Amino acid sequence: MSTTIKDDLVALGKKFYEENLKAILEPEHNGEFVAIEPYMGKYVVDEDEVQVMLKARAEMPESKFYFGRIGYEYTHKIGGSRLRKKVS
Repeated sequence: MSTTIKDDLVALGKKFYEENLKAILEPEHNGEFVAIEPYMGKYVVDEDEVQVMLKARAEMPESKFYFGRIGYEYTHKIGGSRLRKKVS
């Protein structure tokens, strides 16, 4: 998938979430995952990120999806933890 198509999918997925799903899904489903097919206006929600992908693929096998985490700006946090010095 080219960068332009990916960028369009992300932009449309975020827009669809904000305009159509946020009020429906938050805060009841906060922390769960959503797969959005913005061109058809369909979505799938599950507590497990792998299951949401599998359900979305089963329902719409030819589609591309925007994935998000409900109630969060990002689906995953990238980075490590740093060691903290114990305070005595």
